[in-house]
Amino acid sequence: MNTRISASAFDFSTLVELLRWRANEQPEQSIYTFLTDGEKQEESYTFAELDKRARIIGASLQERTQPGGRVLLIYPSGLDFIAAFFGCLYAGVIAVPVYPPSAVRNDRSLTKFRAIAQDVQAEAILTATGLSSRIAGLLAQAPELQKAQLLITDQLMYEAAEQWREPEIAKDTLAFLQYTSGSTGIPKGVMITHGNLLHNSSLVERYCEHPPEAHGVTWLPLYHDLGLIGGILQPLYAGYESTIMAPTAFLQRPIRWLQVLSRKKGTISGAPNFAYDLCVRKVTAKQKVGLDLSHWEIAANGAEPVRANTLERFADAFAECGIRPNNLYPCYGLAEATLVVSAGKKGTFPTVGMFKAHELEHNEAVETFIPEENVTTLVSIGKSHSDQKVLIVDPDTLTQCREGRIGEIWLEGPSVAQGYWQRPEESEYTFHAHLQDGSGPFLRTGDLGFTQKGELFIAGRLKDLIIIRGSNHYPQDVEKTVEASHPALRLNGSAAFSVEAEGEERLVIVQEIERTALSSNLNEVVTAIREAIALQHEIQVYAVLLIKPGSLPKTSSGKVQRRSSRESYLDGSLSIIHTWKLDQDQDEPQPSQSMKGETIQATRGEKQQGSEQAGETTPVVSAAEIQDWLVTHVAQALKINAKRIDRRAPFAQYGMDSAQAISLSADLEDWLGRSIVPTIVYDYPNIETLAYYLSGEELPRDEQQEAVQTEQRVETDAIAIIGLGCRFPGANNSEEFWQMLRNSVDGISEVPSTRWNADRYYDPAPATPGKMNTRWGGFLKDIDQFEPSFFSISPREAIAMDPQQRLLLEVAWETLEYAGIAAEKIAGSQTGVFIGISSDDYSRQQYKNPRQIDAYAGTGNAHSIAANRLSYTLDLRGPSIAMDTACSSSLLAVHQACQSLRNGECQLALAGGVNIILMPDLTITFSQARMMSSDGHCKTFDESADGYVRGEGCGLVLLKSLTDAQRDGDTILAVIRGSAVNQDGRSNGITAPNGPSQEAVIRQALQNARVTPEQISFV
Repeated sequence: MNTRISASAFDFSTLVELLRWRANEQPEQSIYTFLTDGEKQEESYTFAELDKRARIIGASLQERTQPGGRVLLIYPSGLDFIAAFFGCLYAGVIAVPVYPPSAVRNDRSLTKFRAIAQDVQAEAILTATGLSSRIAGLLAQAPELQKAQLLITDQLMYEAAEQWREPEIAKDTLAFLQYTSGSTGIPKGVMITHGNLLHNSSLVERYCEHPPEAHGVTWLPLYHDLGLIGGILQPLYAGYESTIMAPTAFLQRPIRWLQVLSRKKGTISGAPNFAYDLCVRKVTAKQKVGLDLSHWEIAANGAEPVRANTLERFADAFAECGIRPNNLYPCYGLAEATLVVSAGKKGTFPTVGMFKAHELEHNEAVETFIPEENVTTLVSIGKSHSDQKVLIVDPDTLTQCREGRIGEIWLEGPSVAQGYWQRPEESEYTFHAHLQDGSGPFLRTGDLGFTQKGELFIAGRLKDLIIIRGSNHYPQDVEKTVEASHPALRLNGSAAFSVEAEGEERLVIVQEIERTALSSNLNEVVTAIREAIALQHEIQVYAVLLIKPGSLPKTSSGKVQRRSSRESYLDGSLSIIHTWKLDQDQDEPQPSQSMKGETIQATRGEKQQGSEQAGETTPVVSAAEIQDWLVTHVAQALKINAKRIDRRAPFAQYGMDSAQAISLSADLEDWLGRSIVPTIVYDYPNIETLAYYLSGEELPRDEQQEAVQTEQRVETDAIAIIGLGCRFPGANNSEEFWQMLRNSVDGISEVPSTRWNADRYYDPAPATPGKMNTRWGGFLKDIDQFEPSFFSISPREAIAMDPQQRLLLEVAWETLEYAGIAAEKIAGSQTGVFIGISSDDYSRQQYKNPRQIDAYAGTGNAHSIAANRLSYTLDLRGPSIAMDTACSSSLLAVHQACQSLRNGECQLALAGGVNIILMPDLTITFSQARMMSSDGHCKTFDESADGYVRGEGCGLVLLKSLTDAQRDGDTILAVIRGSAVNQDGRSNGITAPNGPSQEAVIRQALQNARVTPEQISFV
């Protein structure tokens, strides 16, 4: 039996010192066990094994990084993450745990990942074999990580452990950065030291009073402070074993958490409030049989508001399994305070108070003992320990509040973090607050609370924040998503907030509608809002209220008043045009007999018997049966009318969030009687494709239905941009180009000597014969660099190929990568290619010397082949067209691609353009016509305008009909709702514009897009 020895008996300065001591004193004691299947398959570390893995990784990092360098940790839950975290500490570098970006779509997780990468400027990236190929692919989309070295830690050699050198670190050395959601959508890195971690671990141990036989269980994400500090570092500090499972294992089957606690005799485990509710709803009476939770002394509840009715329901539901109400343990903390600030008293049921709601809204906590309609029930979060100070402060007067008065919670103590990484102003405000009398510094938590009889109660947030299922969502981020979801919605006309419904926080959206869209299909608008939020934020919308333009509560300066909007929602005073609520149209569908588990088992048994006669034993369920089952269960889970469910629409269209998707996979497992991966709904994102996959049947192509859809698309379907790629002067990819735009950097330079001798051709006087009046242009670097073997092209043919063709091949490939589409997956498909191309400088250089012309010169320089070569190389069977309309060639290419998609000529389209400048003659020609800017800058709409600047580049977009993109779960970067094309006709000259013609094409584009000029807000 393991002997528990607490670190509190020693004065350790760092976690490295602590783990090294345990590895020497308790080498064979097991510390971490990971359940690879979420149930019984185990792999473990002893203290000695963990120490060796940490030395291996630490030594490898010491070879590649500088002390204090930042290292990204990208892992799923498991022992590899734990070893990598300690490996960073052993190397003396700063660990930066991040959530692995989604494998199935480039969603918000990728945006957050890249923001963190940009912030820390990592020197190395650690991951495991299972994620290495995905991470390598992500690096191609993240130029901010190009200098970081990728280390696959489970492939490092054991001999490296002997090369490890003990780092020069102390209590005040940064151990890791805990990234939290930022109010601007940009994450903030909280700087946590070894001293912070040791003190907070001591604090947690004192609250928990662990028994000698303590055993922890956690399913919380290890990149999150509650999972990492509570689930991993607390066992190390207090000296007990911890059993770990992946979050998806719990979300798929909540009973797994309780079964592990029962089997391992777990004494401590915690989760956000929603997890306890989920157990009450999902765990059946049959599953409770044999479940022994009598050893569970600390059932911690934190990370979101603790609800009294949840505590009561959980205690009642699992009383028969040994749960005692006194084991339920509310706690409060935040990343800026390392983890825990305050918690209840072990073995004592938390204090629950009823307070008058109206008084709470006016910052007074007035308790009542008579149940009333307008009463708010709050749970005490206990008291803080004496080595830290918790104050309630009036944020306006900066004075301490009396008991019962609501104010902001301020904190002082050794657990308070050092600030936000690279954010001195925000750090000064948040971490160095002072009272009016000058005392401090204190940490502003941003949380509202009050004390009563010395106990702390949480009353809300000082600033707007939506907390759903333990995850923070800033309302301004949600509102931004809403406003971009449909053109009928007014900008700066949205309010997102949460309300309590059905025992948990639920999301409500109040949004102004444009006057010009009052006659629109508002059900379609609501669907767009729900789908966008589910895709970008992975939460389900509870209610959407579309209101009159100009009626959203705002300040005199135009700032949205979310609290007033919430109050107006609750009291029914909004000027509502259209409303939708989650359960308003639910028809309470009940499964038919054929949908119930016992019936499908009987059906399967009959089919299996028949199959055995034919030599097969695999049970079969038809796609039709599975579709019917899915319709019924999706309707029940999402509380919508089953008749409204389109089997080809994405699950996200109905607001299915990640937790519901994982739960659905568990229900499918039970019904089908076979193992199903938790993420299957992301891989097969609608009922039809999921059903056909699970049945093993081939998805049919209904030609008649496709023809009908094609006919509809000609009139109605918008086009989604789902991928892009580029090479522009000064920017090798879209991210670099975006940074240039943000930083007002242009890519204009003097003409490189590799193109022509600028001195030979330059004369400042316009129209000087044989000369040009500019030395400037936008030029690409290394246009002679190309890897022909990658595209199965011989070196000889590559030499004869126009660099424009080479660029198109490279950028097309990168465009597909950006969209997450492997080239082999679209081989043989009806994918079109539409390329704008005008320049033929390379061919004219070759044709000057007939001896240089070989068999490849014709195909290598023909404009038609510029498009055709992409179709040939990638085996694309749709239209393949190159077009030359001078400056508008690329725009026309995109227009034609959209038309081809609407006409059903292709299902996917690559569109864009390319231009390379190798010879001076066209620049001379344009100088003679006084078209060239002499200083290399365009001055659009300016009286000093004197011409334009020639430039090189290649830009491509990947297009798909919006309907198909939503169905397939693609990342939608932008939507093309309409375009138009015409010609100037007989203007003042063949190169002169024609105002009426330009007005006509704009009107036509607006008409095609079905929008009015008033709806265009940015050009």
